[in-house]
Amino acid sequence: MPWSDDPLNNVPKQSFDDAARLAAELCRTSHAVICLLDSGGSQMHASYSIPEARFPLPPAACAEMPVPDRLLVVSDLQQDPTYRDGPLTAVDTRFYVAVPLRTAKGDIFGNLCLLDPAPRPEGLTAAQGECLGGLARQIVTLVELRRAGQRHRDQKLLHERILGSATDYAIIAMDRGGRVTRWNTGAERILGWREDEILGDPAHVIFTPEDRAAGRPETEMALALRDGSAPDERWHLRKGGERFWANGELMPLRDERGATQGFLKILRDRTQQRADDATLHKVQDQLHLAVAATDIGIFDYDLVTGNLGWDARVCALFGLPPDAEVSYAVFLAGLHPDDRSGVDQAVKAVLEPTSDGTYDVVYRTVGLADGVERWISAKGQAFFAQGRPVRFIGTVRDITESRHAEQTLRETEERYRLAARATNDAIWDWNLGTDHIRWNEAVQTLFGYATEEVGASGAWWKAHIHPDDRERVKASILTVIEGSTDHWSDEYRFLRADHTHASILDRGYVLRDESGKAVRMIGAMLDITARKKAEEHQRLLTAELQHRVKNTLAMVQAIASQTLRGVTDLEEAREAFGARLISLGRAHDILTLASWTAAPIADVVDGALSVHRQTDAARIRVTGPNVLLGAKPALALALALHELATNATKYGALSGESGQVDLRWHVVHKGEQPRFCLTWSEIGGPSILAQPTRRGFGSRLIERSFASEVGGEVKLTYAPTGLVCRLETLLAAMQGPREAAAA
Repeated sequence: MPWSDDPLNNVPKQSFDDAARLAAELCRTSHAVICLLDSGGSQMHASYSIPEARFPLPPAACAEMPVPDRLLVVSDLQQDPTYRDGPLTAVDTRFYVAVPLRTAKGDIFGNLCLLDPAPRPEGLTAAQGECLGGLARQIVTLVELRRAGQRHRDQKLLHERILGSATDYAIIAMDRGGRVTRWNTGAERILGWREDEILGDPAHVIFTPEDRAAGRPETEMALALRDGSAPDERWHLRKGGERFWANGELMPLRDERGATQGFLKILRDRTQQRADDATLHKVQDQLHLAVAATDIGIFDYDLVTGNLGWDARVCALFGLPPDAEVSYAVFLAGLHPDDRSGVDQAVKAVLEPTSDGTYDVVYRTVGLADGVERWISAKGQAFFAQGRPVRFIGTVRDITESRHAEQTLRETEERYRLAARATNDAIWDWNLGTDHIRWNEAVQTLFGYATEEVGASGAWWKAHIHPDDRERVKASILTVIEGSTDHWSDEYRFLRADHTHASILDRGYVLRDESGKAVRMIGAMLDITARKKAEEHQRLLTAELQHRVKNTLAMVQAIASQTLRGVTDLEEAREAFGARLISLGRAHDILTLASWTAAPIADVVDGALSVHRQTDAARIRVTGPNVLLGAKPALALALALHELATNATKYGALSGESGQVDLRWHVVHKGEQPRFCLTWSEIGGPSILAQPTRRGFGSRLIERSFASEVGGEVKLTYAPTGLVCRLETLLAAMQGPREAAAA
């Protein structure tokens, strides 16, 4: 199977060279070479030759070497009928060994080869063959683990993009040509351009003219592709041309296959902190050096002599200088106390003659000199002779970064899961290729569905959109998916489990592949039913207020017009006008307390007669059942009672000391609809000797209120004993219309 070069970009070349040297020294050959397959054939990736070798291996040698499917040992190429006429004899090679590099799935992507100018009839020992097989597995494991690490970094980047960006940082995404594809809020704040102003333009505009002339943007992209990141600290430009000092980093954006999709630049304004930048760069340099030092280390334990050999990398992982003297006791002392006993038992088990000699453990070290705790992955192989272990060799690798990254990823995923459970939003994750949707638990609590009732497809979601909204919403989201924008938002009605509809604000974010095709969409549904009801209620209240103000102004205008018409005494007219407005205001207060829907008749009567009952409440007797009055009837009744009481105080029963007023109302249940009847009777006042010759404003106001506003019938009787006023209308007219009151 051809092996892509992309994963090898993550593997240090020195690691392969070390493996080749270890193989040559293990088997005592002049040359060792690691050949990898690609689309052009077999290519040399690493090689080692002893200093006294008589000839160097040409780079094209791998093209001539066979790739076996198992360990191949040729004692003498010139004598072997299969290979004596082959091209390998032309490079002065007699002894040849090849070990296939095979993945866990069985795919072969290269081989590890040993060559020597002298024939070797004895071939390899069993231990050497097993050790070569173990070393080949180590090479395969290294490449596969690096690929897994790359996938992990891609996943981490995806989660970081989902969770958003900080406003303290300018986060800029670019395509492979350096043109801006994303521009976060921090970039707008720090650099001045809005996202819609800069999208599609080269990110070069944030560099100074001299850096652009020197090709700095292109250099950063090249460094990022080569090293995985390109740290940056220099002067940059804002939209207005202002310079500011910033530090940041440019990183390539790769998909899970390792293909470069573009670049991500993270920038922070450090103008005010330049004095601290020197320290920060020192820390960054140390970090990069530490990362560069995470290559494979080799240990070799001679169990016959008791000598333990570590290379410089192993020493560094145990916090020791390269020339430190080591032993098994030093090894145990450098282990984390919690891991020491378990690792010791693992080593002893490997060295048991009955074991297969395979060693594969993960443990922590605590640097003997620097005190630094590190996570180590160790793999090795024990070799036996005559039933006893004689040699134990293997490799160690620093996996601290990946362990911390795994922990961080677990914590991030846990925070995301808890956040998704804690929010009131129904969060959805839609795979556009498979039409599969993942929902959080809020979709059940918001809309009342059981777990098994929630469908995992876009079709289920669309089917639950209100029919009147469905085509509009489908069209709006399809426009975003098929277009070039990344954000979608719409409001619609969504079916609940109880068959009612909730008002929804839905927002989504589109994730696209390298070609710009939408492959995934993530969003959240917010139930805005309460907000919609509140907005409608506010609209109704505003309309009601407008209606009431207009009606009140019209009534005030009528009161003013009638009060001032033909007036001869201005002071008397002023008092009458003021009293009528006060009565109107009291009625408004009562209706306001009842939210302008329905006011008890007792409250309306009490408000209209309160001034006249202050001196002697017993002179006005009030009786009648509880009746709820609509807004218009309440105002009409309040003004009518005010006029009756005012006239009684001036001319009627309340003008003297012995007169009384009897106010009664009742509901008559006869005919098709019940009727409301109210009677105002004055007793004990001045006798009425003759009928009035003209009708005053009070009489006209009463008749106008009930005749036009309520549709009622008003009858005024001027009996010798006192005035009797009878008001009668349909009970429904006194209680509504409530719809009109709320309109």
